[in-house]
Amino acid sequence: MRAPSIDDLVLLPEPLALQRHYDAKNYRTFRWLWALTALVSVIGIIAAAKGGMPLRLVLFVLGLVGSVALFGMRQSPLFERHFRQILLSYLAFQLVLIKLAPSMDDGFALFAMLMLFFRFRVTEFLILFGASWITAILPPGWVGLAEAGAPRSEDFAELSVMHGIFLGLAVLLTHFERRRFLGGWRREHGRSRERLRMREEIEYARKIQLSMLPQAPPEAGWIELAGASLPATEVGGDYYDYFALSPSRLALVVGDVSGHGLACGLLLSGVRSCLYLMEEDLATPALALQRLNRMVRRTTDRRTYVTLLCALVDREAGTLTVASAGHPPVVCFDPRSRTLQEMGQGAPPLGTFLKAQYQEESRPIARGDLLVFYTDGLTEARNSQGVEYGVERLQKVISHTWDAPVREIRDAVLSDLSRFKGDGEQADDITVVIARLK
Repeated sequence: MRAPSIDDLVLLPEPLALQRHYDAKNYRTFRWLWALTALVSVIGIIAAAKGGMPLRLVLFVLGLVGSVALFGMRQSPLFERHFRQILLSYLAFQLVLIKLAPSMDDGFALFAMLMLFFRFRVTEFLILFGASWITAILPPGWVGLAEAGAPRSEDFAELSVMHGIFLGLAVLLTHFERRRFLGGWRREHGRSRERLRMREEIEYARKIQLSMLPQAPPEAGWIELAGASLPATEVGGDYYDYFALSPSRLALVVGDVSGHGLACGLLLSGVRSCLYLMEEDLATPALALQRLNRMVRRTTDRRTYVTLLCALVDREAGTLTVASAGHPPVVCFDPRSRTLQEMGQGAPPLGTFLKAQYQEESRPIARGDLLVFYTDGLTEARNSQGVEYGVERLQKVISHTWDAPVREIRDAVLSDLSRFKGDGEQADDITVVIARLK
C-alpha cells in the first residue's frame, strides 16, 4: 500500500484526502501490529494445544492465518480500497484473541494504548473502545470457556475509567492531527489551484501566440513560402509573418524577443500589433525598424530587447531589400552560380537604448533564388557534447536540398537539426522560413 504524496492528496476532495492521510498513517502502525498479533497467536496456539482447548486453538490458528494472509495481500488493490474496513475488523478480532490468550491480564490496557497510534473517526473509536470494554468485563465462563463468575465491581470501574481516558486521548490526538493536516492541505490545495489556473492561462496564451503565426502563406503565384516556429517553452519569443503590400511586393518579418516565456510573448504581441498598424511602412524596412525601436523602448525595460529582420521582395523591380536590428542575416542562395550570400548585418536590436541607425541593403534577385530566414535558436542549438549547430551546417543543408520544394527544404533543416541535437534539451525558440521566387 503506497502512501500518497501531498501532490496526490491536493487533487482529492477534502474529506477523501483526510481519509487517505489517516489510512496511510494507520497502515504504518498496522505493519508493526502484524508482528505482535502473530506472536500472540503463536503463544495462544501452544497454550491451547497443551491445555486441550480446541475452540481456542481454532481461533488462534485463524488469527495467525489472517495475519499472514493480510501481509501477503497488502499490495493488492482490494486491500488498499477496503483498508479501513479490514483494519477495523482485524482489531475487533484481536480483542477476542486477547480475551482468550493466557497471561494477557493487561492485554486490554495495551490495546487501549495502541489505539492512540491510530486515526479513526469518533464513531469508529466509540465502536472499538466499546467492544474492548465489553470484551474485557465479559467473564469467559458465560460463553463456556471457563468457570462462570460475575465480574468484580472494582474491575468494572477500573476498566471503565481506563477506556474512557484512552478514548478521550485518542479522539483528542486525532483532532490535533486533523487540524495539522488540513492546515497544510488547504495551503497546498490553494497553491495547486493557482498553479492549475496559471497553467490554463499559459496554455491559452500559447494558443493565442500560435494563432498569431501565419496559418498559410499569402496566395501569391510568384513566390513559394514555408515557415515553422518551435517554442522552447509554452510561450515562445520567436515570430515570423508575411505582409502582401501589393500584387508584386511582399514583406517578410522574422523576430526574436530576448529569452522566452510569458513576458516575451506579451512583448511579441505588441510588436506584431505595431507591424500590422504600420504595414505600409514595411515598404521601407529601415523606417519600419526606426519606428518599432521607439515603441519597444517606451514599453519595456532595459533588460528586454527584440532582434528583428525585415525583408522586402519586389518582383517587378527584381530586388531584395533587407534591414536588420541585430537579427541573424538572411541566407540567399543563387542556383545559377550555386553560391551563398548573407544579407542584413549590423545595427543594435530594438529596445536596447543604444544609438541605432538602421540601414537598408539591397541586391538583385531572379527566378529560382532561395531565401532562408531563421532565428539564433537554430544555429546556436547544442548537442549533448555542447557543440553548436552553426551557420555552416545550415548552409550545407541548403546547398544539398536547394532544388526541392520549399516545404521539403524547411523539413530537411529541422530534421538535420533534430539528428544533430539528439537528446539535448532545446534551450531557445527555433524559427525557420524558406522563400523561393518562382
